[in-house]
Amino acid sequence: MKKIFLPALAAAALFTSACSDLKNPSEVNEASEATADTAVVFDNGRTAEGMVNSAANATENAVEDVFTVNDAEMRDAKMEEIDLPEIRVRENDRLNLYGLDEEVLFDTDKAVIKPTATRALSEIGASINRRYQGKQVRVLGFADSRGSKDYNIDLARERAAAVKEWLVTKGMMKADMVSLESMGEKNPVATNATAAGRQQNRRVEIAVLK
Repeated sequence: MKKIFLPALAAAALFTSACSDLKNPSEVNEASEATADTAVVFDNGRTAEGMVNSAANATENAVEDVFTVNDAEMRDAKMEEIDLPEIRVRENDRLNLYGLDEEVLFDTDKAVIKPTATRALSEIGASINRRYQGKQVRVLGFADSRGSKDYNIDLARERAAAVKEWLVTKGMMKADMVSLESMGEKNPVATNATAAGRQQNRRVEIAVLK
């Protein structure tokens, strides 16, 4: 009995030790020391789950960055299908940008698209569908610096949302391909010290990835 009983005890002890190792995360110095059967915590505090989340956040930030508009990089562009003077088209190597001033799209302090804006939006929608079918689109709403920042953010968002809805419902674009961003009073194209400058800053821009 002793010859049988002692090996059994040794096996049980080994099993208990292994279970204990599984329950307690092992602290290691290098990622290469991690194994499939351990919950590894690196000595810099990162967990495997944290690394996955960090990678996901980096990917999301990369997607966001491609829509960043640097005015210094933008140049005027000419498109044969765009003939209305109120539509400004600019581009760089990765983006095409269609711009419309507030007075074309909205009444003052409103976010309802004016009936007279239909032709301009139709030209822009047709141009995007012709040249950039299936590409990601982002509608950017801008305001001047009058009023509170919160008010400007909200108004710019509502206006961007109204243009997005128009593009989806009347411009034949897929809703999941059109996002929006409220810029509020950021990125002015003119001075906010004059009425003329503020009017230029109140605008909507439609960015398309090439």
